[in-house]
Amino acid sequence: MEDGTEAGIPSLVAELDGPIDDEHPDVSVTDDESSWIVSAFQGGTLVLENLDDSDVQPRHLQHASRTEMIRLMTMLIRGELAALQQLDWLPGYN
Repeated sequence: MEDGTEAGIPSLVAELDGPIDDEHPDVSVTDDESSWIVSAFQGGTLVLENLDDSDVQPRHLQHASRTEMIRLMTMLIRGELAALQQLDWLPGYN
């Protein structure tokens, strides 16, 4: 989502409902100030990672609904990083 807003997140997540795209299987939002990113994949996995800090290990959630994807991406856009990090993330990408 380029220069997107919170209102654009549902449309972004809806892109995952199209045909399986092996080349572009995810959509994501990034907090430019902190470099945190939430990526959502067609199969229902969410990934939380920091693009600028290799010491911070990526985390994931499996079987997320589209509603949950929207909620977590919105949390990142709103700057609710502490609350986002408190969720039951599992280590790694999946």
